[in-house]
Amino acid sequence: MQFRRFNDRGIEVFRSLLMEMRQNPKAPFPKSILTDESLSQVLEPKISAPVEEFANRMAFARWLSSAAESCQAQPPRTDVGFWTWLTAALFDQVCPADGHGKRKVFAEARYIPDLTRYSRSYRHLLANPFHVYQLHHEDPSRAIVALINPLQTPGELTEQFASRIELIACPGAMSVARALYIDPETGERRRGASGDSAGRLAKVMNQYARTWDIPVVDSAEFTHMLPAEFNRFKPTLDADSESI
Repeated sequence: MQFRRFNDRGIEVFRSLLMEMRQNPKAPFPKSILTDESLSQVLEPKISAPVEEFANRMAFARWLSSAAESCQAQPPRTDVGFWTWLTAALFDQVCPADGHGKRKVFAEARYIPDLTRYSRSYRHLLANPFHVYQLHHEDPSRAIVALINPLQTPGELTEQFASRIELIACPGAMSVARALYIDPETGERRRGASGDSAGRLAKVMNQYARTWDIPVVDSAEFTHMLPAEFNRFKPTLDADSESI
């Protein structure tokens, strides 16, 4: 697949398609818009890669990063036209049809990024996982909490951490979240990791950041600081203690 970017008209055509599919969930998605020269142009510098089926957000981010590196280029992070085109190109994965051929189209910010405000830009289904992956390029695995879900369903863990730039960009915070919520043997999310627990951890970290240097605190030390509600997760931190 040769990466392209929508022009303004292409973005509006895609926006209209989203509106149509909300009214008619079985409406076909016209893939012809991806290569229509009146709607888009080839991305410069050029990037191409074979399309894959992505197991989760991490797999997508790794794929895009590798594609860019192999072409000695960087995806244009602030180009709305590029991210919107890539969303359209991967639409069957970001908005898959169910067994009855129906698609459930959510808020527009998931498909057409609003890059003017972080409070909305993090909601984009493709730009956000790539952004998070790049924030932790030295060790992307520590960002797995925010990247473990499928592309179309970011999930509560993503919502709680990705919506707080001071947490999602912090190596220490993400390392603790990984140790708490991800089973190191299976690589899967632990039971009870999302929902209220994720929200509480985000709030606790924000509180502790006022007096502790979270990026460099020792994880074993940090786990003893956590309230009793996290006790069921604490042994994993003690066993896998590392400097964060």
